Amino acid sequence: DWANYTDSPLRAFESELGVQAPVGFFDPLGFTKDGDVSSFKRRRSVEIKHGRICMLATMGYITPEITGKFPGFLSPSEGLKFADVPNGLAAISKVPFTGWVQMIAYAGFTEAKANYDEDVKNTPGDMGWKPPLLATEDPDTKTRRLNAELANGRLAMMAIIGMFFQDGLTGSAWGDW
Repeated sequence: DWANYTDSPLRAFESELGVQAPVGFFDPLGFTKDGDVSSFKRRRSVEIKHGRICMLATMGYITPEITGKFPGFLSPSEGLKFADVPNGLAAISKVPFTGWVQMIAYAGFTEAKANYDEDVKNTPGDMGWKPPLLATEDPDTKTRRLNAELANGRLAMMAIIGMFFQDGLTGSAWGDW
């Protein structure tokens, strides 16, 4: 019975941010079995970062379907309009090489500038700025919001991989509904 096994190193993380009902602390592969707090914080900061990226990716996958695309040219030198770029995975082959260079350079810049490795020393996910209307000094509200961010990030990770899988299988981002 788990309730009687109080000496487990896994107990060290049962009260951490992101431990939510009904699952509780979930580590099926045993990454935290050694009880290393630094490794746990690093993994949590990476989970938050990937969740944030996937929330943006999910919205980026859905938004052109709902709202349409920007008017004008994506690449004037190649005569490529935003409307010419399909949604979903088919867009990968349409973006010019220089576009990929720009995206990779920007991703590298934000990765270096954000300095996510500092999260191990601080609170994972706390980037040191307070967005208006979202930041709070109330610890209960902050914990509730951070737990919601983790849950939404986890859902977005599943959502975007599901969208990629469906698009890869059917060739369509949304199917024929």
